[in-house]
Amino acid sequence: MRYMKHSLLSLAAILLLSIVLSACGGQNGANNSGNGGNAATSEAGQNAGNQTSNKEEAKTKVFKDLKGDIEVPTHPERIVSVTHLGDLLALGVKPVGAGSLALENSVLLEKELEGVANVGDVSVEKVLELNPDLIIVPSYLPAENVEQLKKIATTVTLATSGWEGIDPLDEVRTMGDLLGREKEAEEFITRYKQKAEEAKQKLQEVIGPDQTIGTYSIWAKNFWVWPNTRDAGYNLYEMFGLKPLPKIQSEVFPGTGADISLEVLGDYAADHMFVTVYEPDGGAERAKEIMNGAIWKNIPAVKNNHVYFLDMKEFWMVDGLNLEKQVDILTDMILSQNQK
Repeated sequence: MRYMKHSLLSLAAILLLSIVLSACGGQNGANNSGNGGNAATSEAGQNAGNQTSNKEEAKTKVFKDLKGDIEVPTHPERIVSVTHLGDLLALGVKPVGAGSLALENSVLLEKELEGVANVGDVSVEKVLELNPDLIIVPSYLPAENVEQLKKIATTVTLATSGWEGIDPLDEVRTMGDLLGREKEAEEFITRYKQKAEEAKQKLQEVIGPDQTIGTYSIWAKNFWVWPNTRDAGYNLYEMFGLKPLPKIQSEVFPGTGADISLEVLGDYAADHMFVTVYEPDGGAERAKEIMNGAIWKNIPAVKNNHVYFLDMKEFWMVDGLNLEKQVDILTDMILSQNQK
């Protein structure tokens, strides 16, 4: 509405100027001083128009999202972001609304999320109620949903780290570019890297350079082996510099994960295993069944107490502030479980 109001005011000014010029032109058209006055008025009007145009241009900029170039607000004030919540908070930006997946599956604190409305997954009606001037959606959101959201406000489509093989820190930088917060993005990345480096030094005391790690997830009908961009993988592999099991590195890292049968679990079992359990739909019962079986009990990591069970809700999102907070969780768990 702000942009519409501004446009209507500009149109009124132009019409008024046209009436004034017509009146001046009708009086003593051959009079040189009159013509000079009209010229001066015309030039002043043109300069005013240029200034107005410059002000309007400053309110928007062109940003390249996954769909191509798009005109976005330079300084959006009311953002709804379906995911990427950790990226926004890392930059000091709190959206007015976020998707249920991001809100309900993170390690973010309640006070950090205070005032952020839950728009479900995704309710167009709830988004409309929040009156956003910018909407950020993940690439996997169905096209029909995106088209509906575009009718509400400018809608930007971004890749999601963890699922599309992009570096989570590049995701933070992209968000900084979108919102004009490049400086804040680099400041966060520097802080995060420093925290991860401190954790890395501590963990070298309990996980040797020749010991391997792997990240896994048990579901009702699946046993997932994750790549280096999913769950705890980014911190463990990329930030802590821990060694992946060669089979996982060669077969799983290039993709988004491998669903393996229990019979070949031994081939994918690293010296240190980080495991989450998707409990709904029978996942919790399936996990108990696996852990009571002979295959699981004979894995070296199980025998050596080198299996670390992570809360899936805390490690599902791999973005900005979530990643930074996960550093402490991982460090404390590994150190406490390896106390001599």
